Amino acid sequence: MQVKVAVVTGGADGFGATITDRFHQEGYQVIIIDINKEKGEQKASVGPNIHFLFGDVTQQDTWEQALALARDMFGRLDIVVNNAGITGAQSPVHTKDMAEYERTFNVNVRPIFCSARSIVPFMMEQGNGVFVNITSTGCTRPRPGFAFYNASKAAVATKTMALEYAPTVRFNCIAPAVGNTSMLQASIGSGADSQERLQKIEDLLPMKRVAQPMDIANAVWYLATDQSSFVTGTTLEVDGGRGI
Repeated sequence: MQVKVAVVTGGADGFGATITDRFHQEGYQVIIIDINKEKGEQKASVGPNIHFLFGDVTQQDTWEQALALARDMFGRLDIVVNNAGITGAQSPVHTKDMAEYERTFNVNVRPIFCSARSIVPFMMEQGNGVFVNITSTGCTRPRPGFAFYNASKAAVATKTMALEYAPTVRFNCIAPAVGNTSMLQASIGSGADSQERLQKIEDLLPMKRVAQPMDIANAVWYLATDQSSFVTGTTLEVDGGRGI
């Protein structure tokens, strides 16, 4: 059986760590890219199929290194999961500054462009490949106070690339609702009212719970593998009914 290779950004923590686990358990070779060196090395120690690349996914050089690693070690690269992202404190637009605006778009949008520039030509030459980009239900059902985040996630140009590179490379999105990750903890804080804030978020979701990392990892597995071989240019909402 031919080895399959996946790159997962932000693979050391949150959704990315569980996505990495899902592929690892299925026997894939997984290259995780993360700026957290300590967590990245810890994740790579889980098993011999996980390989850590310390790098910044907003930089083209990092993607060239990821491609070189996959090509030199395994001779192929099958899947890219653009999972890394950031949010910010909940507050209206007029209270935010230009630095937060620029950082949010830089981290949430630029890696989509950089990854495609580096990886798509290789996949086209290879004859196949899949991108799964993590967006957000904030694009279509925004919560106030997260305008920059919502807008940056809406800028993930998956549908256009699905048209540009079909039939060789497939591009799909997953739109999670709020997930049980460190990003959520940063959003609700750790003060006495943090549980009340979490309850308010859960009350917005018809299923009355936030997304668990495995909910997202299972959806990524579906869109990244041959189970979805005729699916491209779509956004799969994994949101507990939030988008209805």
